[in-house]
Order: sequence, then C-alpha cells, then structure tokens
Amino acid sequence: MESRTLWMRGSVSFVALRELLCFIALHPEGIRPVDMENWVRSNSFLRTQTGKLVSKTTIYHYRNTLLHLGIIKRIDKGYTVARENPEVSLLFQVLRPGMPDLSIEEREMFARFVVMNHDCRRYFFDIFMPEEISEYHLVDFIGRGQPVAWKRLSTPQGRFEQLSNLLHKEKSLWIRSENERQAILYGVRYWARNQLGFLDEIFLEDIGGLMFPVSMTGSVPDPRILNALREVISPSEEWTILSLRRLVAEWGPKYRISIERLYQTFLWIYRRFPQYVVMIPTSEAFAAITAISPQAEAYHLRGYLQDEKGRYISHIRVHSNLREVILCQELLSV
Repeated sequence: MESRTLWMRGSVSFVALRELLCFIALHPEGIRPVDMENWVRSNSFLRTQTGKLVSKTTIYHYRNTLLHLGIIKRIDKGYTVARENPEVSLLFQVLRPGMPDLSIEEREMFARFVVMNHDCRRYFFDIFMPEEISEYHLVDFIGRGQPVAWKRLSTPQGRFEQLSNLLHKEKSLWIRSENERQAILYGVRYWARNQLGFLDEIFLEDIGGLMFPVSMTGSVPDPRILNALREVISPSEEWTILSLRRLVAEWGPKYRISIERLYQTFLWIYRRFPQYVVMIPTSEAFAAITAISPQAEAYHLRGYLQDEKGRYISHIRVHSNLREVILCQELLSV
C-alpha cells in the first residue's frame, strides 16, 4: 500500500513531463509504453543532465507521475490524455512544447495538479494548512499555508526526519522509511520548490529547513519589503545592522515572497542608494560550517544573498537616512 501512495519518489523535470505529455497528446487513440521509450531516445528534453539517455525506469516514473496527477489515463491501447478533465483542457491552453523552460502559466497549471493530488496533500501539503481548512487549491495553499520546519534526527533506532508546522506544532510528520524520504523530501518538496516555484526554503542552524509558500509572480523592488525595511531601521541610531537570513525567515512567510525576489529587492536598494547601504560578507566556509557533504553545503549556501562580486552576504548595515529615502520612493510611486 505504501508504494502505491508514495509514487512521488525522486525528482522529475516538469519540462520533460510537458514534452512527454505533448507527445502522448498526438495519439488520441492511445500509445504503448514501448513507443514512448522509442520516442524518448530522440528527444533531448528527456535526457540526464550529462546528456545521456534516461533509463526505462525513469520513463516509467515520468509516465506514472502524469498518470497519478490525473493528466493522462490508461486505455486498452496504452495511455492517452484525460481530456474529459477541465483542468487538463486548461493546461493544454498554456503548454509551449520545445521551450527550454516552463512559462509562469505552465508552472502555475502543473502546480494546481500537484496541490490537488490526494497523496501529495496527505504526505506534504496538509502539514502547512491551518486546522480548519481541509479542502484547498493552489491559491489557498499560497495564501493560507503556514511555515513548516524540517530537521534530521539521528537516534539509536536510525535516521529520521521530522516536519513540523511552526504555528501548530501538533501538526507534524515523521519520515521513517527511505520510500517516504524519496517521495516527500526529494519528490514533492523538490517539485514545489525547485521545479514549480510556489514554495521556498532557507536553512537556519537553530530550526533546520524553514519552508513556506510563496507567490509565483511579483515585482522587484517589492513595495512591501521596502516598507518593512523602513520600519526596522532605527531612527535614533546612525546605522542599523540587519541579518539577511533572519529577515528572510520573518518576511518570506509573512509576505509570501521568494528568497530570490526578496534578495533582488535588497540588491535594488543597494545599487540605487549605495551611500546608505553596506554589504557585510561572510566566508563560504563559515556560511556552510555545519554542512557534512557538498550537497548540504549547496543547500546551506542557497539561503545567502550573493552579490555581483560573488561574495556571500550575511548582514547589511543601513543608514538612518534610508528611512526618508524609502518614504520618498514610495510617495513617488503612488
């Protein structure tokens, strides 16, 4: 039973899913798995990062993902598109096969299928939602989802991961098996964060990985961040020092803003008012001091702002005059 509900195991490329889906759509009478495998051999989108052909197991995993998401269905002659599903019709209106990346419209439509899926909810998205919400869609998840932290715990019984809702700590999930680990941490979490961009995450030494829903679009600079920055600048001190990662941990969940857009807003401020902002770098080794592998090091570093010089910025020092400068900027933009 577990293997049937943990079908999300492992990462998938949604660009590759799009290409496979568009190929299946060319065969309304149905297409057999062996024909999909033959087609994959000639399609560059369905290759590994090193350019090698993917295995039959990988092709099965991609096909199975589309099947479980309800985008395709089984018929006598193999598989075909589930065109009777109105959401599938909407998906096909935005697909752009052959493009190297997903458009925002494609990401949003695929995200709707992922959030609607019962197994993805049960093992992941439900932990983010307030107790009073049992039925929800993508817009609800982004607008009402709460921050969730996960950490790895080593015990005499083995290695486990725990996911906990930070506002309702009784809402938690223990990851005890490798199947769960692959489906939750390296499956649906990766889809939402890396592939589709409606979840973001920052590692903090005291709580672990902090995950939070984010809007998929938005402006740079973000006016809410400009206003929030103005409020935390001390009016009585000449300079205020701020930890960027702590601001991400507070403002990311509060404003549903991705780390990238938040940091792009800080870089916009720095470029526009360099006389009032000082970047304070840290060494790469210190930023990832607790990492025990190259993968963990990259994971820790993704939470830092990296400036044009390649430095990892841990703090910024801002001048009190920036309060009035930001206020004038806001007034000019009204």
